[in-house]
Amino acid sequence: MRFKEFFKNVIILFLIVVLIEICYSKFVEKEYPVKLFGFSFLCVTTGSMEPTIDSGELIIIREKDKYLENDIVTYLDDDGFLITHRIVNINEGKLITKGDNNNLNDPEVQMENIQGKVILHSKLLGFFVIYILKPLIFIYVIILLIINFKDLKTKERVDTYDEEKTNNEKDCN
Repeated sequence: MRFKEFFKNVIILFLIVVLIEICYSKFVEKEYPVKLFGFSFLCVTTGSMEPTIDSGELIIIREKDKYLENDIVTYLDDDGFLITHRIVNINEGKLITKGDNNNLNDPEVQMENIQGKVILHSKLLGFFVIYILKPLIFIYVIILLIINFKDLKTKERVDTYDEEKTNNEKDCN
């Protein structure tokens, strides 16, 4: 029973650390996209990379030192939007990208605009993230975590009190 409580506490503390890291990255460092331990988690909103990556999928990107032709990368365009497309050509430090489902290449992309290479994509995780990160649901999850953590601490105090009471009763007899 103690192992279950310990494991539950570790998971709750881990989730709290992750939430703090996300908030710090977003609001203090003002990173875009938000990085969590060097990784960024994004949801694809268009079908430009179909059939490789479908709309609604979660992608995980990580910054690399070097990018190669055929890598799928996410870059920041001139309008401040994140675009995830495949590198089709590299020319003197400038990249030419194109969506797998597009007919035309994108304008040249400067290397400093590349945010990272796609290292994983998942439809199931995308569905989860799209619904869990809606503001009301996100607040609800945080409140549940706090309540659950408080309940664990209260239960520990009650258990300790019950043990002390039992020991005191044994001592009196």
